[in-house]
Amino acid sequence: MDTNEFEQAFLQFENSIVSSDLKDVARYWHAICLGNRLPSWSDIRPTAIKTQLRIVWCYDYDAALDDFIGRLAGVAITGLMKKQFKGARLSEIRPNDKYPRSLERAKRVLKEPALYRGHGLVYKTDDIGGIGERIVMPLRSAGSVPAGIFGAPAFKSVIDWAHAPSIDNKEDEQWVSLAGLVEAPETASAEL
Repeated sequence: MDTNEFEQAFLQFENSIVSSDLKDVARYWHAICLGNRLPSWSDIRPTAIKTQLRIVWCYDYDAALDDFIGRLAGVAITGLMKKQFKGARLSEIRPNDKYPRSLERAKRVLKEPALYRGHGLVYKTDDIGGIGERIVMPLRSAGSVPAGIFGAPAFKSVIDWAHAPSIDNKEDEQWVSLAGLVEAPETASAEL
């Protein structure tokens, strides 16, 4: 595993990010990587990203359910939700039409592993849409803490845009693979 290739991959990811808050979250994730070892939930120190805590979220992967379980979400995320984030399954949080793609994306970030940046329509509930960008990064398992994903969005409500662009109900995706550049996260399921 080549550390230089990992650094180049991260730089490609970082350079694709527009939002300064998302760049800070990505840089923090990178700073807590130990060489070619992905960080785990226990490596995250909220005080290091206190300015961005309002927008970050984290999910644990539950192999038995083949779903992601909400661990943490900032007030900018929870304020948009009708139900509690912590302990809720991704399948309960995401609208039925969005869940299959959300699960596929989350599993790819974790399994490959890969870094993800999306832009366009990055948030949608039954009554609200958000246009902007989102990042998602993998977390490895550590002891009793399962592997998971860590990310954040930066968006404005469609209502807040004076001249909202036409929304085609999709998010443009950019992927940076870390396969072979880092130790793969342990997930307790080879089927992930």
